Amino acid sequence: MSSKKVINSIQFLRGFAAFVVVFYHIGGYIKKNFPVSFLGDFFGFGFAGVDLFFVISGFIIHFTSKQYLDQPAYFTEYLKKRFLRVFPIYWVVMTGLFLLGWLISNVLNKDVFSTAYPHTFSAYFQTYFLVPFHFAINPVTWTLSFELFFYLCFSLLILSKRLWFIPVAILLGSIINMIVGNNFDSRYFNFVFSSYNLEFFFGFLICGYYERFKLNNIVSIFILIFALIIIVSLGFEISDYDYWKRVLVFGFPSGLILIALLNLEANKAIIIPKFTILLGDASYVLYLIHFPMLLLLNKIPSIIGSTLSVNQTVYYNYLIGIMIILASIVMHKMIEKPLSKYLMNLSK
Repeated sequence: MSSKKVINSIQFLRGFAAFVVVFYHIGGYIKKNFPVSFLGDFFGFGFAGVDLFFVISGFIIHFTSKQYLDQPAYFTEYLKKRFLRVFPIYWVVMTGLFLLGWLISNVLNKDVFSTAYPHTFSAYFQTYFLVPFHFAINPVTWTLSFELFFYLCFSLLILSKRLWFIPVAILLGSIINMIVGNNFDSRYFNFVFSSYNLEFFFGFLICGYYERFKLNNIVSIFILIFALIIIVSLGFEISDYDYWKRVLVFGFPSGLILIALLNLEANKAIIIPKFTILLGDASYVLYLIHFPMLLLLNKIPSIIGSTLSVNQTVYYNYLIGIMIILASIVMHKMIEKPLSKYLMNLSK
């Protein structure tokens, strides 16, 4: 399979993962501020979208860069593509948040984003370059630090396959750390040997082997149903910090869902709706902007001197969810995609 081919089921899952994270945060905002649930708390474990993201990331990085393995001459090319994928639109969004936060705080005297940001060179450097445990006015960006670490681990295999023992040692350390519950004193140790590494590895393995073991539709559907049963039946019992449980209840089933949809698509047993593919294309922007937009749009009624009832706030947040999705698609088409294309051409 050519690495240039777009796999629709991957795009669908990327969009779905971002979607459930968005509505998880909307539900969390409602529950935190009002004694009601959002959509019956249907997205109560929507943070599992992050686990699905990591599995997909492992697949995508292997799928798009496998031709670079053991080819050190392409190391710079690989890093350039990863850099242009992650940072340009991230910098646009973060700069916009800093400017918007300053404007709202100083002109309207309202607090929307974090006011505890230290505003030092070191803090800005850490935030803009996604250093682990950076100061985040956008709380979802911690996951991007893990993404960059995944990319770094993969880059070792580009320099030389003989360096395989380093990712393997990290995986073994991650298994041990997961079993003990990330209880080591060093947070950087816990970062390097995070259980999320296993989810990335699931995706990496799936990309390497799924073409060699084709599954028929019946087996694929059985796997899909089995994975969904695990997630739905056990998901509400899992918290953000149940590390080994997250891997078993969300990470492993996410890998099974990925395998099932890849085979069903290859067998032409499913048709992925075009809108979900578009949402997958815009999923990175959606992930970046949804939390700040959620906070900002919920502040607008008070900024203009209006007070919403509990029911009005819930319905308003339905609208906010739709607005966030539409805004992400517009930003993807008008900013992210043209910017990425321009910078890629500029770097040739």
